[in-house]
Amino acid sequence: MYLSVGFLFIAMLARGAPEIFQNNRPEDPVPVETVTTCGGYIVASSGTINFQVGGSIRADMRCIWTLKAPAQNQRFVLVSSGLKESDGLYLTDFGYAAAGPGAQTRVTTVGQNYTLPSKNVFITLNVGHAPRMGFSLQFFSSGPDNYQMLTGLAALTGVKGNYSYPVGGGQYNNSVIDWFTLCPSTPSQPTLRFTRVDVEYNADCNFDSVRTYTWFNNQFSEVARFCGTTIPPSLTLPEGLGLIRFNSDSTDTRTGFDFEWE
Repeated sequence: MYLSVGFLFIAMLARGAPEIFQNNRPEDPVPVETVTTCGGYIVASSGTINFQVGGSIRADMRCIWTLKAPAQNQRFVLVSSGLKESDGLYLTDFGYAAAGPGAQTRVTTVGQNYTLPSKNVFITLNVGHAPRMGFSLQFFSSGPDNYQMLTGLAALTGVKGNYSYPVGGGQYNNSVIDWFTLCPSTPSQPTLRFTRVDVEYNADCNFDSVRTYTWFNNQFSEVARFCGTTIPPSLTLPEGLGLIRFNSDSTDTRTGFDFEWE
């Protein structure tokens, strides 16, 4: 479900614990979904991202697509591309409970297969300082569908905005791993500020925690991890891309957090 609130584009956060399955899934014979937007939340067993195919992508454009697939292995293949060496299209695994963004692969060659052993993948486009022609990227999911780590995602694409978690107030759920992608639809360098934090505390923040990441040197790097009622310093996103990850354990909840960016 997607909601448009002013300049804010939100994929509503799912509620509940990670899902457990037991089947072994073959690849779909052809892609079943087609996506044409700059970024978004893709919940599908296969699909095609056709972004500005036959058209032009503006200079310095950034996009993040978040894939939540049903099976463990993802095969990507670049069908066509007008991207150049100064641009980048990256696949980032983030499907593990205790870690942030993991192994990363740059997609460069048309027709080559790129495989990641994760149900959850960030697909990040980083365009250089000149306009480029678009691209077409396909993906296919296969293998065991035994465990799903991603419980919710909010895709935030406004040039400025604010967000409260959990949506609707109250207390957040136990056993969640929720992500927030921050990628303004117009190239910019927003500053991220947390204005309220109320998360279960322990000294190492390894029960419940909030983590922030920024895009630097063509990869996501962790900037801060915090819990309790600590409000971290403001964070400027020099490349216009950021991530927030929230996870909770199986006991003890609080009222969450608020943040804004502009």
